Amino acid sequence: MALVNRVILKSQAPFLMVKRFRGKINIQKPRKPHFERQLLIDLSQPFYGPRKNSLPDFALCDRGEKLAKKEIDNPFERILARECLDWFNTSKMVVFLHVNSISMEDKTPIFASLRKNDMHLRTYGKKIVSMATKGTRYEAVNHLFTSQQNIIFGQPENAAKMFKILKKTPQLVILAGIIQDKLMSKNELLEFSKMPSLDMARSQLCAVLDSAGSSVVSQLNQSQQILVSHLEKHVELQNKPKIQDAES
Repeated sequence: MALVNRVILKSQAPFLMVKRFRGKINIQKPRKPHFERQLLIDLSQPFYGPRKNSLPDFALCDRGEKLAKKEIDNPFERILARECLDWFNTSKMVVFLHVNSISMEDKTPIFASLRKNDMHLRTYGKKIVSMATKGTRYEAVNHLFTSQQNIIFGQPENAAKMFKILKKTPQLVILAGIIQDKLMSKNELLEFSKMPSLDMARSQLCAVLDSAGSSVVSQLNQSQQILVSHLEKHVELQNKPKIQDAES
């Protein structure tokens, strides 16, 4: 029996037993907490200002002077602003977009298609664009920004391709654009994209000039050709009687 008691594990009785003092808690006059607990209660106690009915009238006026928000110089923002200004200066076509709710899964193919056609989609905030365009000729575009904005940087000859790519995503809405330092609306950009390229326009102009020159040359030679044809006809008529006399 003693061996069995050694093998079977025995449940140990607790050394500490919690017991309520005097049967119930005194809620009306609780005991003062110890020092550390009282210190924590004092530190975490919320602070409320004076009541408005106890303040004078001049303190209740909302038109008083308000403290200006202190601007913090952020070096990273200055780097982004410099990069944004470089894009403005090196791109002859700048298009501003309004972005509705769109996931990155839908936006990534558009970014890749624009990059493939030598166009770059960038996202800048209002503060960054304001820092970049302040004191420059692009300062008027700050009115288009309310928060983060998407901008397409590229060249004017790719305008038609840009409209074709953005047609697949109605979440990206064109607001305005800059073509060779001229601010254009969406309709003006659409009309510009339908125009032929500069090389094609030059070839058409060369064809028109060439046709005008050839027309002038043909008109100048026309009188000479008519005169030559009349002389040949006259010579033929003069030689015809001699031939008839010789035959007779």
